[in-house]
Amino acid sequence: MRARAIVAAALAWCGLAGCDARPLPPTPAAGRIAPPPGEADEAFARLQSYEDQQRSAQSPAGLHPWSAVAGDDPWAVHALDAQQAVGLLRGADAAVVLDDRGRELQRVATVHQPIAVVSRGEGLWVVGAEGGLQGFTLRDGRLQPGARAALPTTVALRDAVATPEGLLVSDGWSGQLLLADTDGALVPEGARPCRGPFDLHEAASLRASVCLHERALRLDYGEVHTAVVHDGPLWSSAIAALPGNRWLVAAGGVEDHPLDRSDGAFGFVDSFVFLERVQPCAQGLCSSTVAAIDVGPLGIIVPKWLGLSSDGATAELTISGYGGDAFVQLPVSLNDGSVGEPRRFAVPPGIRDASRMGLGWLAADPLLDRWVRIDDDGSVTTTASAQPRAGASPSVRLGEALFFTRLMAPAASSEGRASRFTCETCHFEGTVDGRVHYTGRDDVHAATKPLLGLFVNRPHFSRALDRTLATMVDNEFTVANRGSAAGPRFDATPQAWPWLSALGVQQTQDADALRRALVDFFVAYDHETSPAVATRRRGGATPRFTDDERAGATLFAQHCEGCHQARTVTDDASTRVDVRQWESLVLSERGPLVWASEQRVRTGVEPYVHPEGARVTSLRRLWLKWPYFTNGSAHSIADVLARVRLRPEFAHAGDGAGDLDAAQQRALAAFLALL
Repeated sequence: MRARAIVAAALAWCGLAGCDARPLPPTPAAGRIAPPPGEADEAFARLQSYEDQQRSAQSPAGLHPWSAVAGDDPWAVHALDAQQAVGLLRGADAAVVLDDRGRELQRVATVHQPIAVVSRGEGLWVVGAEGGLQGFTLRDGRLQPGARAALPTTVALRDAVATPEGLLVSDGWSGQLLLADTDGALVPEGARPCRGPFDLHEAASLRASVCLHERALRLDYGEVHTAVVHDGPLWSSAIAALPGNRWLVAAGGVEDHPLDRSDGAFGFVDSFVFLERVQPCAQGLCSSTVAAIDVGPLGIIVPKWLGLSSDGATAELTISGYGGDAFVQLPVSLNDGSVGEPRRFAVPPGIRDASRMGLGWLAADPLLDRWVRIDDDGSVTTTASAQPRAGASPSVRLGEALFFTRLMAPAASSEGRASRFTCETCHFEGTVDGRVHYTGRDDVHAATKPLLGLFVNRPHFSRALDRTLATMVDNEFTVANRGSAAGPRFDATPQAWPWLSALGVQQTQDADALRRALVDFFVAYDHETSPAVATRRRGGATPRFTDDERAGATLFAQHCEGCHQARTVTDDASTRVDVRQWESLVLSERGPLVWASEQRVRTGVEPYVHPEGARVTSLRRLWLKWPYFTNGSAHSIADVLARVRLRPEFAHAGDGAGDLDAAQQRALAAFLALL
């Protein structure tokens, strides 16, 4: 049974410009239930016409990586004391000194896409997503830039924590934790396997890392390791040390239950927080579950940040959900795992990091491009950047909110198998969750796919049944609200959702406007530069294929491109480009080729999701997709290539003794890594 928490505390939230505390606005009243068929048809025709207009006006060549249009993106905050903190603006490549209200006192340029700030020795280190390292010292409350270095290899870093040996960083590219010294050198013995690693923590020599694709929390204590593995993905963690070489570890994620699509809706995907007791044992390191708490009814959806403390008898969890509108303190008895009365604060959605400062917390909110101050007395204020970076249009930002918050399903319930969830519940930061879930049809299971780059990659889904973006968007509103009293068509008002003003939304948005906004978001939500290409483009040099990559491109043209075509728009054969253009396009900042087509094919990956097979999947940013194949049966690119059969006809379902020799597999892997 799901653990339940009783909601009793009153909520207070302060407006985006700063104001007195006021009650949390109620859940918006139910709007119209499904309109009559004629009205629904007319509404969909309007939406399809809107998509057609967007495609006529927007050339794919004019698209940019999402980070270029997402605004300041406050990403991390690190308290220095009760009065000051250092925050990172990922979108502005800046580190800022903030007061306890989130007001900027200083801004300093730093590494590209900064994602973590850690204390080490007498200074601070800022870590960038592409492997940049920037040292700082503090003098009279101001940051003084120090040494800068770059890791010498391709990385896609997500988090960092300081250790006596150096900086332990989580690298999504290699699927490892890497130990880097502050000169930029990597220490091989620091490597740890962890697919989809991020969110690192350390306390009293215990290290915790979330392994998203493995749906696991990895725990390391010296050379001893264990993992807490769930059916649903995990997103966040926290550690509290206890006397006697023991620890409490918290993890936030989806409930530990298979996703249930048997009635077409999404069942058993509420957000949960798990509390584990960890200690050395005869097996090395052992963990036992203290509590599994359903936090969905508390307004917590997709908990990306956790705080944890303990007096030895009770643990106090502090939880924020990126997609919800609550910040919760929750006591848990370590004796029997019982959950005490929650203390809840109403906050805007989008908090992904927070730090205790004085009598409250300061939090980073990239969704609203705000710093959020949450005081112990219940008042909440937000502060914008002193030098705001131009971002997306209000409609795109509204669509982003529909994707990442409960705005898309405002009356969702956590009763029974029902859940409060967002698109990100299954597509973390627009990517995947590592699940191969039951589709609700026959014995068909399917791996999740990234939702970045959808504008140029239709039709959608493995069965290719949603031929247009308008169809997909309209269907997603229906599925998200299945069983909801509000139904799929409703209005969003600034009165009910006061944080909409931070997105530039000042007027009521009806059902048509909400669907147009989600279309606008998917148009803008394009892939980042491939990490392998970004590494090669450092310093402004014009990259070229290596010998292996060139050989891999030739093999790909011979054996693979007939299905995974070099198009810039998946369902437009006229956008297919000649092999002579591949090098410049693959190694460009945007890397626009989708490597797909709209056709369905049968390549031996069974069971088939459709009688004609599966839609040819896009290989663009292949590194984000795990596991591989529609049925998730391949766990590495090496595994994919080892199965390739060329005779008597191409097939992906070889038994591991395929037709490509070692040199061909190496060359193809080198080429695929760039895509």
